[in-house]
Amino acid sequence: MNRIPILPRSEGARSDSPCRPLSGVFGILALLFLSSCGSTVKVKTDSGRLTRDGIASANLLGKAVGIPFAAVAQFGQSSAALLESARRNESLGRHEDAAGDYLKAAVDAHVLIAAGSEIRGSEAEKALVEVHNTALARFAELWIKDPRRHEPGPYHLTGGGEDFEIALSPKSTYHRGYFDRFIPGSAVEETGMVDKEREGYGAPIVAIRDKTPERAEEMEFFPSIGMYTAVTATMDTVKKSGGATEVIFSLRNPMLEQTVSVGSRSLPLAANFSAPIAVILKGRNEVMEGLRGFFKAQKRIEESGIYLCEPYDPERIPVLLIHGLISVPMIWRDIVPEMISDPEISKRYQFMTFTYPSSYPLAESAALLRDELAKIRKKYDPDGNDPLSTNMVVAGHSMGGMLTHTLVAEIGENLWKQFSDTPLEALPIDEAEKEDIRRRVFFEPDPAVWRVMYFSAPHRGANMATKDIAGMLARLAKLPVDVIRFNGELLDPRMHDHFKVPMNRKYTSRESLQPGAPMVVAMDLSPYKKGVIYHSVMGDRGRGDTPNSSDGVVEYWSSYQAGAASELIVPTDHGSYKHPKAIEELRRVLLEHAGVR
Repeated sequence: MNRIPILPRSEGARSDSPCRPLSGVFGILALLFLSSCGSTVKVKTDSGRLTRDGIASANLLGKAVGIPFAAVAQFGQSSAALLESARRNESLGRHEDAAGDYLKAAVDAHVLIAAGSEIRGSEAEKALVEVHNTALARFAELWIKDPRRHEPGPYHLTGGGEDFEIALSPKSTYHRGYFDRFIPGSAVEETGMVDKEREGYGAPIVAIRDKTPERAEEMEFFPSIGMYTAVTATMDTVKKSGGATEVIFSLRNPMLEQTVSVGSRSLPLAANFSAPIAVILKGRNEVMEGLRGFFKAQKRIEESGIYLCEPYDPERIPVLLIHGLISVPMIWRDIVPEMISDPEISKRYQFMTFTYPSSYPLAESAALLRDELAKIRKKYDPDGNDPLSTNMVVAGHSMGGMLTHTLVAEIGENLWKQFSDTPLEALPIDEAEKEDIRRRVFFEPDPAVWRVMYFSAPHRGANMATKDIAGMLARLAKLPVDVIRFNGELLDPRMHDHFKVPMNRKYTSRESLQPGAPMVVAMDLSPYKKGVIYHSVMGDRGRGDTPNSSDGVVEYWSSYQAGAASELIVPTDHGSYKHPKAIEELRRVLLEHAGVR
């Protein structure tokens, strides 16, 4: 079958130096910089610890002295007993009784917080809020496990000798059957990523909606493990109703709400923005995940695509984040919580990630990216009126920056001309094969992307990609048969005369990133689409030697883009996106794009 390759101009020089094994070791180390030298995310989830912390806070309140604190001290003593009772009931498997005890403690705390003007701003109030948040989180965790919550009418519990009728507010962001599991955010202890929380009133929760077979179509753009998102439970109304206490609570989106009314007061809405991502990434190592995606492209392609970080919002601007070579979306694990914890950003933007087999040739991955954008728009915005189809921001690291660039370049025939002087229509191949070529080689800039940000992007190629060890790793990558065919290894020998590039080998992303590779040259020749705004961030390893600088993998001359709206040099290596100044630059750019600054 005749296929057209997406190839580089050359295979790169080889060295016969006796030091090749040593340079190979350094080559591996340098190549792994492309995956940001990531660490394992370790997570320990302990709801029991959360209860113990609540008991400690209650005991502290029980020791409060003075007239203003009399009611608080009494509450501290009673709530400590309630939390101890709840813990004991849980250990005995009496979950309904435990839920009632937790709810009673939360209700009593809520009443004091709403009315306790005398203790506002005191350490006692902070402890009171902690008891409330802890008790409410533990109640919610047990409530969602109880099948009775699906039954019509109020949900009944008894705790501390008091009967409760519980209902979810009709104003709640999420209805009672939407999520399948809750994990209290404060019960999550993570290492390998930055903890990002907002103190305040309410129970921060990791809310999980499983991707079941019945929801496969609905949750097409979520990972196979489902949706893990930040939610905050709040107690909205507590009032006597006959012989019972009526409790109305809500499940709120802390990315869209920053405050909550408690009595006559407006308090910050508590939130844990990092816990959902930590739970998703539990036990995963950034480097190993990246290597698997590179070497096992046949498997990674099954998991490739655009993924949402929260339910799709037709009003907010999408920010698409694209990882690089030997990398995965988990590189953004600190950036996303940092951004969504900023209310000016979270109420205007929603974050998405694109993942792909990073051993794919660049043009193949770019075609996959365009296909995925078309798919997500067809599902969520078929009329093309949302920001998803009209106003996107895209940011990419390393090779992800190159993919980002393809979305805003007027490529025209520049890429095809790197392969052949023969017009496509004149090639002796059938129409289906020509369409395969058009999909990969001839493409228009994306109509919705109007601002992009590059982190350490090798726009003119990376010399690292010419090293022998890079070639060895590339040869080990297992590509799907259709990609191998298209990229030249199985090309009909009679077609060789039509092309300027070698046709008898397998090609991967390594060859695509070499200086002088067809995609690299074509992108450098192609102007930006009119009106697009682009920004660059690069590392210089703290040497201050720009324009002769390098981040250790990509040189400044390759990352530089004339006409950039801003260019930031940070004193770090290839992982420029992680530097605090780079994160602040992303924040600045997003606020500028939204017209806030």
